[in-house]
Amino acid sequence: MGFQRAFLFLVLMCATVMVHSQPADIGHRYTHFLRQHVKGDMTIQKCQGVMGYLELTESDSANCKVKNTFIKANSNQVRAICTGGGTPLGNSLFESNNRFPVVICKHKCKKKTLCQHTHPRCEYEGSSSTRKVVIACEREWPVHYGDDILIV
Repeated sequence: MGFQRAFLFLVLMCATVMVHSQPADIGHRYTHFLRQHVKGDMTIQKCQGVMGYLELTESDSANCKVKNTFIKANSNQVRAICTGGGTPLGNSLFESNNRFPVVICKHKCKKKTLCQHTHPRCEYEGSSSTRKVVIACEREWPVHYGDDILIV
């Protein structure tokens, strides 16, 4: 009888993991999104270090990324935007119903043409606020940061 209980427990645990984990074809995009945009302990003072560590670049080059927004929340709070905590905008985009604290790291260069820096020479400064955010969701999983909406 003990073996049957252990087997049933194992089957139930596997089923639970399968229900709560993202589909395989979305996993990489979801993990990339979290790494790049969700950091609960982010501060403006950490912009230089975190941006350097992540080595974020413009998508079509090795140039320093001009701006990156970090949502100060955990993955479950952000995922909730895709599962009822957001308003659909079309094209898989959802606007969060709630405001989130965010840290925005901007490249210090004001004129892009004068400073086409590549890693590791990127310099960033941070600002923070509380905003609604827009994210792209695929089958109820956040996969892309769309924008932040400043509510005044």
